[in-house]
Amino acid sequence: MSLLKAVRQKLIKAEKDRDDAFKELNGAKERERKQKEQDDAERAKLQSEVNSAKAERESAVAALRAQFDKELADTKIRLERDLSNVKEQLSLDMTSMKESHFKELAFKNSRLSSLEASVNSLSAEKNSLFDQLMIRQAELESSQCHSETLQSQNTELEFQLRECRNNISLLNEEILDVRGDQSIRSQTSLTSSEELVQSLAAAEAKYEAKISHLRKSLEAVEKERNENEAEWSRKLREKIQEAEEFDRMLQSSAGAREKEIEAVEEVKAEVTRLNIELKSQQEQCSVLRQQMEHLKNTEALASQRTRDVEAQRGSLEKLLDESKARENHMLSQNKTLREELHKIQTSLSLLERRRSPGVGYWSPRQGKTPVDSRTSTSSLSDPTDRVASPDQTSSPKQTKSDEEVNFEYLRNVIMQFLEHKEMRPNLVRVLSVILHFTPQETRRIVAKV
Repeated sequence: MSLLKAVRQKLIKAEKDRDDAFKELNGAKERERKQKEQDDAERAKLQSEVNSAKAERESAVAALRAQFDKELADTKIRLERDLSNVKEQLSLDMTSMKESHFKELAFKNSRLSSLEASVNSLSAEKNSLFDQLMIRQAELESSQCHSETLQSQNTELEFQLRECRNNISLLNEEILDVRGDQSIRSQTSLTSSEELVQSLAAAEAKYEAKISHLRKSLEAVEKERNENEAEWSRKLREKIQEAEEFDRMLQSSAGAREKEIEAVEEVKAEVTRLNIELKSQQEQCSVLRQQMEHLKNTEALASQRTRDVEAQRGSLEKLLDESKARENHMLSQNKTLREELHKIQTSLSLLERRRSPGVGYWSPRQGKTPVDSRTSTSSLSDPTDRVASPDQTSSPKQTKSDEEVNFEYLRNVIMQFLEHKEMRPNLVRVLSVILHFTPQETRRIVAKV
């Protein structure tokens, strides 16, 4: 009985398992049917999305093509108009610059360089003359310290005068040479202007080449547009083939969907590239406008530089005139000093002949031998004695009248020195020679003045 019960329970359990298996099989079939229906619905939905995407893409491509054609035509018209305007403006600017600006600028530069060279040479010569004048003043001070060598220094000053005259003649010759060089440079500026005309012609040819290059680039853009249209048609056929493959490969819909998204992104990138090219064309137009502005600015700078050159030339000519005036003034002053020195020496000889021995500075000093006194007196009085030897044979009345005339001259000279404040140091030197000041006394009085 227990065995029958066990068999019966097993049969019941087996039937129960069979029923459960049938139920699971029916449920699996139902789930499979539902999954198939869902897949069919998804397939239909994807097919409708693909058809709508195709329609939108075709409409977008057609709109982009129409917009690109319109913008390309507008750009072409605008570029041709700008190129014609730029060409006309450049031709006008080049002709005006060839006729006036560069030629005048080259002439001014050559003139300025020649004036600078002449001013530098005159400045160096002026400095050398000033150094010579200082040397002569030093020699005059040393003549006050060494009165026994006055005649020899006078001879040396006359020799230096001859050298100065020779230098002046050499300076005049150099000025004539500089003027000749300036005339030669003005002649050579003609050849430089011809070279400038050639360079301007080369620049004009360069701009013509740029214009032809722009035309070629415009033709290249048109050619590229045609190529782009062919490329677009080819790409459209490829995209249609890809869509058909997408229909056949619907089971791998995820990957195909990603490819479609990538294709849309490529279309967007292509549209962006076309927009960038359009912007580059607009930037080229703006660059052409900037070049025109740059040419105008260059012309303004050139005119400003011409005015500056004119101002510099005026200042240099003024400096040249001032240096010439100073040179003439120094020469006349040097000549006047020599004449005054000669007259003072004549008056000094007369004073020494009529002085009383043993008074003041002329008194014999201790420490000097009679031979030294005679030597110094003879060295001072030899030139004057030679000058005055005919007077010693003349009458005393004639000698007295000469002395009165010389005193009158000395009085006038001293009055002139006192009337002009800047000549008072020279008066001190003259009095030191007449009154035989020591070098220490002379320096002390000069320091006070």
